[in-house]
Amino acid sequence: MADNPNFPVATAAVSWKDSGGAVHVRVYSCDGYTIIERCYDGSWTTSSFTAPAEAVSATCWPNGNSASIRVYCTFQDKTVEWCQDDGGEWYQGAYTTVWWPLVPRFSSRCPSP
Repeated sequence: MADNPNFPVATAAVSWKDSGGAVHVRVYSCDGYTIIERCYDGSWTTSSFTAPAEAVSATCWPNGNSASIRVYCTFQDKTVEWCQDDGGEWYQGAYTTVWWPLVPRFSSRCPSP
C-alpha cells in the first residue's frame, strides 16, 4: 500500500428512490486509510461520516422516504459494519469479523472406530 495515496483505491455506492420518486445516491470512497461519504439528494455534498478502511462495501434498502444503509469497512484484518437508519446517526452494527491466519489443527489422537 502506498504511503499516502491521493486517489480512491476502493469505492462502493448505493442508491434508492424515495416514495416521491426522488433518487438518492451515496458513494463511499476509500484512499487506503479512510472512507468518506458523498451524498446526492438533488446536489452533491460531503457528509461527516468517515471510518478507517483499506476496503469498503455497502448495501441499502428503502424505508419510505429514506433508507437503511450498511457500510462494511475492512482495516487491519478486521471488518466493521456501520449502520444508518432513516437518515439518523451512524452507529456500529453487530457484524464484525477478525481475519485470522489459517493454521491447521491436528489432533494427536485418532478418532475411535
